[in-house]
Amino acid sequence: MKFGYILLLGLLLLIDILTFTEIASLVRQPSDLKVAIGLGLLVVLVVANFFVIRYSINRLKA
Repeated sequence: MKFGYILLLGLLLLIDILTFTEIASLVRQPSDLKVAIGLGLLVVLVVANFFVIRYSINRLKA
């Protein structure tokens, strides 16, 4: 059962790397709208990571 949560954290790391490269390319654009979208996606990524990691750690302790 705990293997699933460890696998979830590994997949989260892979998704984070791919998403962060996309966000970095958006933030480097000259358009203000694309920069705002990139920063908004970064906030969503941080919030999603917080909840997924917190959920996994609580399940691993149980």
